[in-house]
Amino acid sequence: MSKTSDILHDLGLKKPANINNTNNTNDTNDTNDILKTTTLSWSKDQSKVETSLTSSSLELASPREQELSDSSQKISHKKMPGEWRGVKLDLYKNGINKDGSAMMKLNIGVIRKIDGSQVPLQASLNSSWDDGVRRSVDKNDWLNDPHWIRAKQHRKELEYVYDIRASKIGLKQKSGGTEMVAYVYQDRSSMWCVDILRESQIYSFQLDDPLSDAQIAQGNTIATVYAGTKKTRLITAKELGI
Repeated sequence: MSKTSDILHDLGLKKPANINNTNNTNDTNDTNDILKTTTLSWSKDQSKVETSLTSSSLELASPREQELSDSSQKISHKKMPGEWRGVKLDLYKNGINKDGSAMMKLNIGVIRKIDGSQVPLQASLNSSWDDGVRRSVDKNDWLNDPHWIRAKQHRKELEYVYDIRASKIGLKQKSGGTEMVAYVYQDRSSMWCVDILRESQIYSFQLDDPLSDAQIAQGNTIATVYAGTKKTRLITAKELGI
C-alpha cells in the first residue's frame, strides 16, 4: 500500500474516489456552482411541511428535527467513527462568489486512534451537488451502492428543513479524494452544523466551540469544534518563562 492508501485505510475507507478535491475556493469560476436547495419557512408553512412527510425513508424530516418530533423514527447517529480518536472541524468564509453567496471551505483534521497522527482533510463547499458529490462516481454505484443511496437520502432529509451545502471530502495536501461527504448547514437556532457521511453512516457535529484569539484575529473563521478524546494542550515557552 502507498502512504496515501495506508492513511485512507486507517480512516476506515473502502477506497478513494477518483477525484481531485483540493482547495479551489479562490477560483472565481464557481459563479453558478453554489448548491441550490429548498429552504422552508417554518413560521408560515410548518403545517404544509408536516403534512408532506411520509414514512418513506427518503421523505423523513431532517435527523435533528426528527429527534425532536418523533423519537420512534429518529435516525441513529454515531458521534465518532471507531478508527478516530478525535476530529477538528473549522468552517471558513473565503470571500464572495459572483452570485453574492459566501465562498466557504471546511477543514477537517482527523486524529487517528491507531497512532495519534493527524490527517488533514477538507471540503470545498462552492459546487453544485452534481459537481461536488456525484462527479466521478460510477453510475452503477450511484444507483445501487448503499453508501451513495444514503448520501442521496440524507440530502433529501436535510433539504426539508435547511439550506445546505455538500461536497466530497478530499485530502488537503495531496491530490485525490475520499468517498466521505460533508453536509454543512445552519439549524433553526442558527448554529452551524456538519454531518459527515462515512461508509453509509452519518456522524453529526455542532460547531459550538468559541473561536480562539488567533481565529478571531484572522477574521475568516465562521465556526469551529473539536470532538473526541480531550486534546492535550502544549505548554508554551511563554508559560515556562523562557
